[in-house]
Amino acid sequence: MSLRLKLLLMSLLTLVLPWAGCQYAREMETVLREAEKQSLTAVAETIASSLQGRDDLLYRSASALELAKQERFDLLPLPLRSAPYLDGYADEWPDQPSAWKHFANGTDRLSILTGIHQRMLYALLDVRDNRLVFDAPDAGPLNSAGFGDRIWIGFEDFDGAERQVFFSATGAGAVQARRIETRELGEQFVVDEPRIHGAWQPTEHGYRVELRVPLSMLGNRFGVLVDDRDERGALATSYGTLRGDDLHTQGRLIAASPELKAYLDQFLQPGLRLTVSTPQGGVLASADGVALAMEFGEDRGILTRLYRRFLDRPGERRMLEIPASIYDRDRANVIGTLQVVQSADRWLTLRDRALTKLLNFTLFSSAIAVLATIAFAAWLGLRLARLRRASESALTREGLITTFPEAHASDELGDVARSFSTLLQRLNEYTGYLRTLAGKLAHEIRTPLTIVRSSLENLESEGGVPAPARIYLDRAREGSERLNAILVAMGAATRVEEAIQNAERTTVDLVPLLEAAVASYRIGFPERQFATRLPPEPVIIEGAADLIVQMLDKLIENAVDFSPAGATITVRLRLEAHAAVLEVENPGPRLPPEARGRLFESLWQSRSGHDSRPHFGLGLYIVRLIAEFHGGRAEAHDLEAHSGARFAVWLAR
Repeated sequence: MSLRLKLLLMSLLTLVLPWAGCQYAREMETVLREAEKQSLTAVAETIASSLQGRDDLLYRSASALELAKQERFDLLPLPLRSAPYLDGYADEWPDQPSAWKHFANGTDRLSILTGIHQRMLYALLDVRDNRLVFDAPDAGPLNSAGFGDRIWIGFEDFDGAERQVFFSATGAGAVQARRIETRELGEQFVVDEPRIHGAWQPTEHGYRVELRVPLSMLGNRFGVLVDDRDERGALATSYGTLRGDDLHTQGRLIAASPELKAYLDQFLQPGLRLTVSTPQGGVLASADGVALAMEFGEDRGILTRLYRRFLDRPGERRMLEIPASIYDRDRANVIGTLQVVQSADRWLTLRDRALTKLLNFTLFSSAIAVLATIAFAAWLGLRLARLRRASESALTREGLITTFPEAHASDELGDVARSFSTLLQRLNEYTGYLRTLAGKLAHEIRTPLTIVRSSLENLESEGGVPAPARIYLDRAREGSERLNAILVAMGAATRVEEAIQNAERTTVDLVPLLEAAVASYRIGFPERQFATRLPPEPVIIEGAADLIVQMLDKLIENAVDFSPAGATITVRLRLEAHAAVLEVENPGPRLPPEARGRLFESLWQSRSGHDSRPHFGLGLYIVRLIAEFHGGRAEAHDLEAHSGARFAVWLAR
């Protein structure tokens, strides 16, 4: 794993700050929730105390209060947020199946849903009837022969008197309530009741009637009777909340005081819902501010929604519900229950604001820390890369470098660079000593060797040397000749370097130069065959002809040493865009793998055989020096088709 990646992973540990911020926000939310719960409890108790003994504010009448204290009741209208449009459809009504009251008569059934809005009682009557019969269009008000299905409404007024009205229709649409009046001499008349309106609408299973009655007309009882007929004028089958014989009202109507809703509205706040119900749980009135826009606004940005995904716990309730009992004046009996519900938007918004600021700050800080770490890692990696490149190129073809990058830095990398620089300087001095050692040895050994050779020559010229001693004399002479050859080889590299430094560049045509050199090789190495592949046109370069021939001599000597007798050595010259490439190919063994990158180094050789000539690994080193003098390079490769090697030298044109 690279140092940059390690530093990056270490910088990612700063992400623990946002996690800690989330934990802090959760603890803060718990504290806010408890504080809000205590505050909401105080609000609920205050409002409930203000309603203590106010049964006149909770119920329309004292008798309604007594009915509410009983275990059950028939009709408890829902508090409606808006007035339903009288069209016979249930679209504007709340979807609360538990609020419906059902009455059955065989396969027929009457379902009643009631509600109150602004001093009006609304009722939705759903009648299941397998055969709907409308009144005849020309039927008179009291002509029973033309009667169809009818809906009777019975109720008590505030004086306790029984009142009845009915609805009938000749088709779908708006209907007007009518009542029967008995006048002088017992004569009955049907008159309209203009204060009660409704709408009649057929359905798949029967019909639906939607009606509206002013609360000022109603007492504590309310009933509905279905006058069902299978055909016009037939006998009626009656069922519902009224007695079929005398239409005596049976259903109990418990309605809140019209002022209760307005009273609750004065305590309403955004995100707060106030509900007053009977002791048994029936809702009397409700003031809902949960759907209102929060006065301090909601922050629904992308970051806030993202933070909530990580912070909110699945299935956690987001509503605070605080109940408070409403007592009578003596606090002896419970006359109602106040339910205060507050949405979580209040403290969630506070939490989200604090959390957004906290997480934005921590994320921004983490991003800066990560970017700074990445930048530092990149800068540190760049410095290390410089040191690596410098260490890899410290041993150049010209020798060791003594300067090292980052040596001026005052940190630990500067200390390492200075240590490497000192080490390389000492190695450079030692390498320089080794490079001049051969010349020094040759100079120091040449004088004693001359004395030995002259002494051997004088000894041979003296007579009387016995035959056995002459054998040792010949061996000593051969050894002195080999020692002289070693001295010549040791000084060859030094002489070449001096020749390169003093060489003058001239215009050289390589084609005739190579032809003349190869012709001399055919004479000098008769046991080898030589072939040339030269361009037909002249190849002109700027260089030193003597050095080029000396370089070719080394390549040919190397090819002869590693090729069998009778082998063909090929000398090829080809042209590239900016260089002339001189190649020497010879059959024989392939290049050893460990020698591919070191063939042209000084004092390195890979010969495994033994012969009478000394080898110091300077031949190919001289080839490289001459190639670099001509602006090129030297390379060696195995022959692809068969065993052998190809040595190529690039000479700049």
